[in-house]
Amino acid sequence: MRLRALRLWNVRRFAARGVAIEGIADGVNVLAAPNEAGKSTAFDALHVLFFTPHGSNAQAVRDLRPYSGGSPLIEADIETEAGAFRISKQFFGGRFARAADLGSGRIIAQADEAEAFITGLVSGGAGGPAGLLWVRQGITGMEGATTRERDEEKRAREDVLTSVAGGEVEALTGGRRMLRVADRCAAALDQLVTATGRPKAGGPYAEAAAEVDRLAEEEEILARDLAALGRDLETRRAARARLADLADPADRAKREAAAARTTKALEAARAHAERLGAAESAEKLAEERARAARETAERFAADLDRAARAAESLSRAEGR
Repeated sequence: MRLRALRLWNVRRFAARGVAIEGIADGVNVLAAPNEAGKSTAFDALHVLFFTPHGSNAQAVRDLRPYSGGSPLIEADIETEAGAFRISKQFFGGRFARAADLGSGRIIAQADEAEAFITGLVSGGAGGPAGLLWVRQGITGMEGATTRERDEEKRAREDVLTSVAGGEVEALTGGRRMLRVADRCAAALDQLVTATGRPKAGGPYAEAAAEVDRLAEEEEILARDLAALGRDLETRRAARARLADLADPADRAKREAAAARTTKALEAARAHAERLGAAESAEKLAEERARAARETAERFAADLDRAARAAESLSRAEGR
């Protein structure tokens, strides 16, 4: 059996949302993510999917339920010699177990039949290869077993680990291959860096670093050019928009009408200014004439006053 995908919904930190691990290929697959991202949650959910009935309220199932509650849903795509299948389980409310053929989408088993189908996939039980697969973070899978069961399972896991890892190590190290690999690595590293780990002058690492610096400078120049070009394009866009407004027949008619009204108003203003100027001139002339009349009247009054005083003086002289 090969696992190809794992999907979770409403499981632990993924409350009311889902997460999927797709594209699991043959060979070694590494699931890498920061702490508390949900890696252990994925493995715990996978273990429950294969080894815990959908009607169970076991602690392992309760541990998958988020604090907000709800029904955890776990789904996995697998491949076997018989074909490709999708197995699904939902726990607590609306609980179900289901197995479907991936090729046709047809459901091939539900409820207890689906549980039996899944059990057949891991018929090796907790020992042997299946036991090795289900060793998870901080868990051996041998808790609660008898001493004999633990010894048998330990030997089974050691046998599998030796057959898998031992073959890989032998393939690499046999016939002094490891030394040749190390020598080639050292020679390649010597071309790149000095003994202190700095880029070696004239080497490909130094050339690459210089190229990175050159490209960074070029990127900065291009960024400035791009910003300037953006401003120019915006100016051009505004000019084109203004030109389009000026070329519009309706707008042109409005502008001509406004210009005619302005010209007429200007002519009226000029005529009014001329009339106002004439009125101001007439007013100044009238003021000048009034001033002259006042001066004449004042002189006449002064003459009358002098004549009166002279007459009075003459009368007094005649009386004596």
